[in-house]
Amino acid sequence: MINKKAIITSLLLGLSTPTLISAIEVNNLIVEAKKEINKIDTKGLVELLKKDPNIQIIDVRTRDEINKDGGYIKTNNYSNISRDKLEFLIAQYVKKDEKFIISCSDGNRSLLATKTLKDMGYKNVIWYKDSYNGWSKAGNKTNSLDKYSDSLLYNKIEKVADGVYTSIGITAPYLYESTAHNNNLGFIIGDDSVLVWNAGSSYLLAQSFHKEIKKITNKPVKYVLLENSQGHAMLGSNYWKEQGAIIVAQELAKEEIETKGDLIFNRLKRVLRDKFDGTQVVSPDEVFKDNMKFDLGNRTVEAKYFGYAHEHSDIILWLEKEKIAFAGDIAFNNRLLPIFEITQTQKWLEAWEKFAELNAKIVVPGHGDTTDMPTVTKYTKDYLVYLRTKIEEILEEDGGLNEAYNIDMSDYKHLDTYKELGKQNIATLFKQMEFE
Repeated sequence: MINKKAIITSLLLGLSTPTLISAIEVNNLIVEAKKEINKIDTKGLVELLKKDPNIQIIDVRTRDEINKDGGYIKTNNYSNISRDKLEFLIAQYVKKDEKFIISCSDGNRSLLATKTLKDMGYKNVIWYKDSYNGWSKAGNKTNSLDKYSDSLLYNKIEKVADGVYTSIGITAPYLYESTAHNNNLGFIIGDDSVLVWNAGSSYLLAQSFHKEIKKITNKPVKYVLLENSQGHAMLGSNYWKEQGAIIVAQELAKEEIETKGDLIFNRLKRVLRDKFDGTQVVSPDEVFKDNMKFDLGNRTVEAKYFGYAHEHSDIILWLEKEKIAFAGDIAFNNRLLPIFEITQTQKWLEAWEKFAELNAKIVVPGHGDTTDMPTVTKYTKDYLVYLRTKIEEILEEDGGLNEAYNIDMSDYKHLDTYKELGKQNIATLFKQMEFE
């Protein structure tokens, strides 16, 4: 007599048990599970997301499976909990009475996962029977942990204007799959030379970026300009120095690299592992205080520093003729901006006013797709002003952090990294504003 509990446990944990389970018995388990759970197909899910765009979809595949399948469902509230960890982690993601969706590759694993969660008391869990394969086959929006499999870059090079290019990073925290390419890289071509915007997160990522640049131009890279001192901006610098490029940064960035470089290095090394080979921390060759111009041959571009923003050394790269700004971490799109302990939001807003005076027509933000000023204003300045205003109101009423956590954030919940940063930003800013 086969132990049905053992069968179910084996299936739910994703174990291979060919000698234990027959195809008929597996089919019976599936049939019984379908009778007991709520389910939805692709058409139904599309309609549900129109009504409730922030409903959570939990994907029970592993990261390797997501890569192999080509990506995941693009939605406002996506989470990934591999099937073997689901029972242990689910309480961190949803409440018992909350409505949410379970998905996988083809619907089989998510079916049994849904049944398990219902048995655990999650009565409003819904099985997405078509899962990722059905979603992508129907042509719905998907995202990927690595969009450009032929390169260590997360994304292919895209043209912004004549002689102006960018490679958009993933709007997520540092990931091994994307080679920690989660900021935007760029390059400007002049008649004589090239300026590269950001060195990249590692030696190998910088090398991969250079290979893509060489497909477009054979002119030498003369300058590499660092948007700030963060790892994804500066850790590829030693590759570029080997190519003869001059590394340039705002003077505060050099100080930060020299004092915190080893800490930043070790953090990225833990994420990138073998993809970190060859990477070293090196100091910028040249620094500036407020601005610096670069002559690339019949094309001059300018680095500008407007003061503290996301962190102390954030700069922009300005193309006056084209009205294009590589805005760095002064401006965000598609993802929620982070407020760090070193972030001074009032000074960020002061720097923003100087940035806005440029009247840029095209903005390549620090994170997210190339866009325009109204869009980055909405997701940067307006977000900071809104959050500061709401926290100030709570402080004036002698309220506490619990009240702050209840601030209505519905206009921002659709942004990538909201799950990671939404409450963290509130807590960090609340503590800062208590002492302003």
